[in-house]
Amino acid sequence: MRRFCDYFLPKVDEYEKLITNNPIFRRRIEGIGTIGREEAINWGLSGPMLRASGVKWDLRKVDHYECYDDFDWDVHWETAGDCFARYVVRIREMRESVKILRQALKGLPGGAYENLEAKRIAEGPKSEWAKSSDYQFISKKIAPTFKIPKGEHYVRIESGKGELGIYIIGDDNVFPWRFKIRAADFNNLQILPHILKGMKVADLVAILGSIDIIMGSVDR
Repeated sequence: MRRFCDYFLPKVDEYEKLITNNPIFRRRIEGIGTIGREEAINWGLSGPMLRASGVKWDLRKVDHYECYDDFDWDVHWETAGDCFARYVVRIREMRESVKILRQALKGLPGGAYENLEAKRIAEGPKSEWAKSSDYQFISKKIAPTFKIPKGEHYVRIESGKGELGIYIIGDDNVFPWRFKIRAADFNNLQILPHILKGMKVADLVAILGSIDIIMGSVDR
């Protein structure tokens, strides 16, 4: 992981040198797909989509979950709310992620470790690990045997695209009565028809790219 951080950070510098102040790139995306602060909040946007519109909101700071409070890091945000602002926020967040990773690595305890999956792949399909009952037992997915108590619960984390939420309702059964995944890009995409008004057809690709969707989340 340290080697990756050392490799990746200069690459971000390279991306910026190539793209950020490129006049063609700037003219192409500045001022299009603009979302105001109040609009971003009212449409329920999250992640870079929200932070690029002047809202300094990151669930890692807001909900204080896991060990993020132990690290020194900043929430990056912009006020322009356009495609370029969303790009800038994401570039800065890549740098900030490396900063968090380096601090987390310093806090890792020492001791022996073993990656069984990597060992199996390295030794090939005829490896003893591939046939071993010990490995098969370790990797086997065990069906749930506990009952989910009655009630509802919602848990959210800050993903790269924004708020990723899990909503579950239990009914004293091993299966939830209701289970829903709130994908961040699915919610962010809903504003697309609104910000396309008055834009050129050619702007659609740039705006859609700045929303950062994956079809697995939004093709419902």
